[in-house]
Amino acid sequence: MNIDWLNTVWATILSGGPIMVALLLLAFLLYRNVIGLFLFTNRLDARSVFMEQSQDQSRGAIQDFRDHLAQLVRTQLTYANVLIVAAPLLGLLGTVIGMLDTFKGIGAEAGQDTTKAVADGVKVALITTQTGLMIAIFGLFLTQLISRIYRSKDLQLLELEIETLKRKLPQ
Repeated sequence: MNIDWLNTVWATILSGGPIMVALLLLAFLLYRNVIGLFLFTNRLDARSVFMEQSQDQSRGAIQDFRDHLAQLVRTQLTYANVLIVAAPLLGLLGTVIGMLDTFKGIGAEAGQDTTKAVADGVKVALITTQTGLMIAIFGLFLTQLISRIYRSKDLQLLELEIETLKRKLPQ
């Protein structure tokens, strides 16, 4: 089994400095949350779940179920959005750290060592920025997909609520 790609990834992480560890942790938390929420919302047949769980299929019970589901999804999406916003900010922090190293290298005036110090500082700055942006961009796509799926599930429940109202109206 060829693991050269794993060595390349690990070298990139190490070259990004300590901010990369924070970005990896943030990415883990974000994608664990978002993928779990995606699987939950995608597999959820809201109408069937409500019909199986509820003895009371009145409009109020449906509304309570919709409210509970909305609160659950909204809470998880808020958590994901906080992490999405934090990713580019951590990347920016890595940029600042890398640029400080770059300026320190420029100030050293040690010939060949100056060039290496400047290159290493720029490398840290670019890797952390890129990583933070990539984490945020993919996270945004996934949260928008989850929002779309959730709205369709909520629509199923709203249709059930309308059916319930129609049954109660005199014909």
